Amino acid sequence: MTPQQSKSSVVHTAGKSKPGDARAEILQHAKQLFRQKGFSAVSMNDLVSSVGLTKPTIYYHFTDKETLFTEVVVEMMRHGNEMLMAGIKRCKDFREKLYRLSEGYFRFSPTSLSTMVRDASEHLDEAHMKQVVDAHRFYLISPIIGIFEEARQAGEIGPSENPDTLALYFISWIDAMTTLRMAHEGRDFDTRACASKMVDIFLDGIAVPPTPPASEPTA
Repeated sequence: MTPQQSKSSVVHTAGKSKPGDARAEILQHAKQLFRQKGFSAVSMNDLVSSVGLTKPTIYYHFTDKETLFTEVVVEMMRHGNEMLMAGIKRCKDFREKLYRLSEGYFRFSPTSLSTMVRDASEHLDEAHMKQVVDAHRFYLISPIIGIFEEARQAGEIGPSENPDTLALYFISWIDAMTTLRMAHEGRDFDTRACASKMVDIFLDGIAVPPTPPASEPTA
């Protein structure tokens, strides 16, 4: 399945999210369970108990747990894309875009996507895993590549920088910091300050420029 097909499938799913819609209810409860327990620890019986539907009803909408997990992960990425686009829409420059992107990710991401993708790679077959990888590239990586490419063309970063590599570095760091935020559950975690500091380090570094050696006095 191509990223575009994945997007179409998820948009169709999201469009059916109405009260009493069994499929949307299943996805919502599955999302909560997979976030809390991971793929292996969630059984279809857990889902039956959580959503209050019969097992045949669940299997009518999702042929197996692998398909359900795949749709949950892809839906999370689609939602992340919406948040990303909305967050940077009115930004004036490259640095502000990275600030907004980072803060939004820290504030609204319910779990580490890298953890979900790693979980998927351990349990999904090749076809399902391809959907996850394609969605990750289409919804998250490609838009960030676009941000770095625009910055390169505008002269905000060096012309020799590779937007693909920078996007992978940046999203990996954001995701790692999301894990840190989760570790602060119940304690203060200033998402704005963290995002600002992270972007400043990413763009400017932290090392103090070396002091040039003193010049020899002339005779």
